[in-house]
Amino acid sequence: MASVKTLLVTLRIPSCALVVAVFFAAIASPQNRKPGSIRDIDFKNFSFSWDDETATPPSDLDTPWHWLDSLPVSRIRIINGLHHFYSPEQDKFEHSHAPLISVDSVIYGDLNAGEGDEAVVHLNYSTGGTLNWDYVYVYKLAGGRAKPVGIMKCGSRGYGGLVRTAIEHGLLVLDFTDPERRIGDCCSEGYIRARYRWRNGAFVEEGPRERGDLDLKEH
Repeated sequence: MASVKTLLVTLRIPSCALVVAVFFAAIASPQNRKPGSIRDIDFKNFSFSWDDETATPPSDLDTPWHWLDSLPVSRIRIINGLHHFYSPEQDKFEHSHAPLISVDSVIYGDLNAGEGDEAVVHLNYSTGGTLNWDYVYVYKLAGGRAKPVGIMKCGSRGYGGLVRTAIEHGLLVLDFTDPERRIGDCCSEGYIRARYRWRNGAFVEEGPRERGDLDLKEH
């Protein structure tokens, strides 16, 4: 009997070792590993805060861009840089004219005085036709997750549409199309540059705005 028990124990050891090996492999896999910095987040395959109110067209205000007062509670999933607002029941024509969100750019830099880099994500929302407008999502890494700290809703195309995002000297620098130099609805011959500093839990515009020329061949 002793030899039989010894044989059974011997047979169990590889099974236990296999279970332990699989467990530690799962822990070490990229899907379960916490990101070390915000740069490890794949924003082209990511869930963004979004709701129906966010998707409303920008208002014709004196300044057609503004920071949202509160973050949307619902979410959408971006896959390979895109999210389509259509259902499987719709036909191909309806698919091609359905609203769409795209990730146009992601940049990184320190906006919070040495507490690590933030990510600035430029999203574009298209209604499915020619009308579209832009968003700026700013994220920081907190507890191993990307946490949104601010969302800006921009204007549309030639009326305050987002042209460029940058981080310079701790400031978020954004270029928008100049509404006063519009050429139709689509374009503008000029830009307005605004700078924002993170202060007391919000982005506050800092310094005078600048204006310059846009090369319409590049936009």
